[in-house]
Amino acid sequence: MCFSSAVGRWIDRSPNRLSTLSTTIFTNRFSVVTACILWYFIVSFHSSDVYDEWIPVSTVKNIMFGTILILGIFETLSAAGNTMSMERDWIVVAASHDGQPYDLTTLNATMRRIDLTCKLMSPIFISFIISVCGTQVGVLTVAVMSACSVGVEYFCAKRVWNNNPRIHDFKQIIQLQHNEDHYDSGQRSGRLKHFMLDFARDFRLYTTSVVFIPSVSLALLHLSALAYSASLITFLLNVGISLNTITIARTLGSIVEVSSTIVTPIGVDRLSKAKHHGLLYEQISSGFVEVDTSMQGSEVGLFRLGLWGLSWQSINLIPVIVSLWFMATGTTDIITSITLFFFLSSSRLGLWIYDLTTQQLTQTMTDPSQRSAFAGMENSFVAMFELVQNIVIIVLSRPQQFQWVAGMSFGTVLISTIMYAAWVWRMRGHLVHWDTVLKGCECVRMRLHVPRSLDASA
Repeated sequence: MCFSSAVGRWIDRSPNRLSTLSTTIFTNRFSVVTACILWYFIVSFHSSDVYDEWIPVSTVKNIMFGTILILGIFETLSAAGNTMSMERDWIVVAASHDGQPYDLTTLNATMRRIDLTCKLMSPIFISFIISVCGTQVGVLTVAVMSACSVGVEYFCAKRVWNNNPRIHDFKQIIQLQHNEDHYDSGQRSGRLKHFMLDFARDFRLYTTSVVFIPSVSLALLHLSALAYSASLITFLLNVGISLNTITIARTLGSIVEVSSTIVTPIGVDRLSKAKHHGLLYEQISSGFVEVDTSMQGSEVGLFRLGLWGLSWQSINLIPVIVSLWFMATGTTDIITSITLFFFLSSSRLGLWIYDLTTQQLTQTMTDPSQRSAFAGMENSFVAMFELVQNIVIIVLSRPQQFQWVAGMSFGTVLISTIMYAAWVWRMRGHLVHWDTVLKGCECVRMRLHVPRSLDASA
């Protein structure tokens, strides 16, 4: 929440893309490997062990655990920096123009497909290692995999950097430096004040951006507990759903998430046909809204598909709310469980479609010199909403109260949908092509009034 925007600002102000990305890679992997080594010693200690006659084992464990928490902060920030460097800098620069292989839409979808597939397979693999070989071997496996991946990640990044002249070129950061002269000697007296002024400027940049509403709507979805999160899984275990059933359902949900990376490029292409009309096109033509050249022709498809994705998620969550309400009141049967898992997994398709479309909107409708700072502030909002969700779960911690958590979560999804729909209406001037709807209704009416004999002969 506090430092994501600073990491994004650092990425924007770093002229060498490879140096920036490699720093995030090495920092992240060093944090993970060191934390795994400490975890290995924690799980190896027993209450009867004596590390030192003056220092009890519990104290040693607490010191190690505190160090792991600090390493976790560096791991989280470096992972966010790695993602921002790739998604808001490398990809946007390297992508081809619309309609060509690996245009921005296809490139985003391909990388997200790899990401979601890894997130699907890695927990299964690590869980298998732990169940067969034990926790210690599992921790060491994570450490070894993280250490070995450093070379692979750097090699791949260096190869792309060498083969793509647009990425290889140093960034121009003059636009980022001209604001520094606003700080006088009095304001520079403390680093904290300097940090707060930078944070305030990033916050103002974020809230005044033309894509603020789509971005904050996406962040707001992290307030919802209607996902395969720890809170929902804990509730399901308390009401009697087996862990095996939850694991199978979660795997199916992950498969649906991966399918969104196939649907999105096709959907953007099909829904981009209605272009060069509405308020957005007038604003682009007049220079009021700046759009990256790689986006021209696809902006309408992104708007429309994003709205379809949020609407799909909202509709599929209605049966989920009903099922959770019955479970919270003590009714847990096979039909309720199937309904819950089927529609919850189905809703993930809409969520990730909206995530991909919003990512591309923020990539192309944000000043190139401020893309990562914008993404950093977006991450801060995501962290804030996740914190609020955790606080709500702490307050409403009993399983019988989860129905209210679910209701609040569904309300946030509806609010996010309404916010985005209002933004699309403001940008396009409409949400529905009523002339097309009326023509369709007229065709249906005429079809219903055609005599059967004529219809058969036709």
